[in-house]
Amino acid sequence: MMKYSYLKKLFIYSLILGALPVIAMGVFSYHRASTVIQNKVDEANRQILSRAKNSIEHKLETAHIMATQFASSTLAASALGHDLNRHQFEVVNDLVKTIQGFQVFDFVESVYFVNLEKQWLISYEGLERLNEAGELSEWTALLSSPTQWETRSGEGTVRLIKPLPFLSGQSPPRAAFVLQFSPRLFDALVRSESFGDTVIYNENMEMIFRNSETLSSEEQQAKLKRALERQSAEQQDIGIELDGAPMLTTVQNSAYNGWKYVSLVHLSEITKESEAIGWVTLLVCLTIVLITLSLAWQGSKMFYSPIRRLRDLVASSSQESASSAARDEIQYIRTGIQGLLGNKLELQKQLQKQFPYLHELFVIKLLLGQLSSKEINGHIEMFEMACDWRQFSVLTLRIYSLDRSRFEEEDLGLILYAVKNMMEEIMTAAQPFKPVIMNESCMAIVVDASDEKGPSEERLMRICEEIKEKIQTFLGLEIQLGLSRFHSELEQASIAFADSTAALHFCQRTGYRGVMRAEEADPGRLLEMTYPARREQDLLEAVQSGNREAANAVVDSILEEVEKRHFTQIEAQALFYQLFVKLIGLLQRDEQSLKKMLLDVEHVQTLFRTTSFEELGHWFTCIGLEPLFQLLLTRQQTHQSQMAQKIKEVVHTRFEDNLTLEAIADLMNFNANYLSRVFKKEVGMSFSDYMANTKLEMAKRLLTESELKVQEVAEKLHYQSTAAFIRYFRKMEGMTPSRYREMIQ
Repeated sequence: MMKYSYLKKLFIYSLILGALPVIAMGVFSYHRASTVIQNKVDEANRQILSRAKNSIEHKLETAHIMATQFASSTLAASALGHDLNRHQFEVVNDLVKTIQGFQVFDFVESVYFVNLEKQWLISYEGLERLNEAGELSEWTALLSSPTQWETRSGEGTVRLIKPLPFLSGQSPPRAAFVLQFSPRLFDALVRSESFGDTVIYNENMEMIFRNSETLSSEEQQAKLKRALERQSAEQQDIGIELDGAPMLTTVQNSAYNGWKYVSLVHLSEITKESEAIGWVTLLVCLTIVLITLSLAWQGSKMFYSPIRRLRDLVASSSQESASSAARDEIQYIRTGIQGLLGNKLELQKQLQKQFPYLHELFVIKLLLGQLSSKEINGHIEMFEMACDWRQFSVLTLRIYSLDRSRFEEEDLGLILYAVKNMMEEIMTAAQPFKPVIMNESCMAIVVDASDEKGPSEERLMRICEEIKEKIQTFLGLEIQLGLSRFHSELEQASIAFADSTAALHFCQRTGYRGVMRAEEADPGRLLEMTYPARREQDLLEAVQSGNREAANAVVDSILEEVEKRHFTQIEAQALFYQLFVKLIGLLQRDEQSLKKMLLDVEHVQTLFRTTSFEELGHWFTCIGLEPLFQLLLTRQQTHQSQMAQKIKEVVHTRFEDNLTLEAIADLMNFNANYLSRVFKKEVGMSFSDYMANTKLEMAKRLLTESELKVQEVAEKLHYQSTAAFIRYFRKMEGMTPSRYREMIQ
């Protein structure tokens, strides 16, 4: 084993853990400081460049306005048509004074008023004549330029040309007003406090100004020009290297004349200011790293101390071969502990194999009453059983018979084992006791958890019924199952076992197949099943009247009376079956329905499968009474439909008798109000509306099929008067009876 190997790893890890954040913070601080300085320089250059651009544009715009005013003035316009000479002293003097007024602007070097057609020129010096060969051709070429801003990259000259006459569009123009700007135009850039150099390009990407020798070579100028041409409209900064030196380039485009103002700053000049911050940051980081180194060494030794003691302890009880194979102290300790744990796990596995048998032995002894209270508590603690239950019951199960099944008598052991497994699956994890096999029977202790709601008997019966159904489904066998009364102390498990065994013996004597509770198997109980006759009559009346709420209330009162008299579940089932048979007597006029309900074995068997009074009451109201209500409702609806049809037949056969609902009620021996409700329910309209519609249809038929007058039709159909008949007819049909007869004919 490498000596102090883990101590070295712990020290290196502590050092990295402490130094890495410091180094990262130092790098971040230096980078952040450099970025901030660069951004500040960039922002300062951008503001300086913007101020210089605004200053130059303001000068150009001022000159442009003055030139426009002169070009559009009456004096300039009148002078265009004259061949000026020394004799026209007043006109020339006025023009010279106006031109000399531009001398107040220090950025305007020269002003020229040129007339190519008359070949004269006026400047600060006065009137001059243009000769044909030299000056005239030079000015003609200058004024032929399509733009009003004429710049020359080689000379750095900027001219403003205003063709005359104003807005003529002639090329070359007859005359022009020309302003030539002096180098003072760019004073804002020459005297600026910018960190770098400034370059200006015109709209044709020709350099017209630079304030240093940075772009002295044509190669550098061409490289910058290509970068500017690739620049997008939204981009303000571009990256470029000149002679291998990276440059911070800021560009601003002029919306006034299309010029580009470019600021160039060497990044090396910017980083000079951040180098001092970098050295300070490095010094601070080194100091913190040294402190971290010292603390890491002291802390590593402190944390390594218990590992060293544990290693020495394992080394004193382990073999030397394990020591030589280990890479570090932790692996050496792990190897030694794994050896000890392996021995412990082997012992636990051997003991775990015996646990199911020990558990079954505990349950058998508990049922046989061979354990004291102290022994019971000791076993519960050993098997880690939950004790959050209030009471328990014991069930004992036997196979009823193997006759007419696919099994033989020698298969009984396997069958009981399969039944035991089914019982374990059905009984939830909340059941701490597992089923056991004893004396060709399966026994189980079923506890009632304290957090469950509802009657305990119902939950227990559900478990028993589920066991019975599962055995019937998978094995095809019928069982006999005895169920004890509930007990609260495990010391009474033997008494509960005796109860369930007695119930099972009762099943064997009587041949009963299913679940038998100890209370029901008590031979000393006399079945006193006196029937509550008064409640029976109330229930019959509620069913006959179709009142479900009243019927449910009567059933609830019968259940309360049964519970007060302590009927068993079987007694209550027999009682309600008698009541069910009497209710079926209501259907004696429907022999098919009566026969169907009485012969439906499954329908009746569900009654005897109920496990509680609440479930029994639910069956009686939902399964027993509901079909009766539906059948009686169908009868009632059929009867009411027949009554409504008979009323309609009477109306149609005796419509000339001026029938009323009271007369029809006397004829049919029914109450008039009852007939009115039935008729409106079945027909969808009141009797009076139906009579009015019928009389209207009869009137329309008499008008079209007979020669009766309108008055005679009204009298025949018992209208109050002819006028009333005509008003009603017009209201319903939109025309008078006479008009209706004419239209139909």
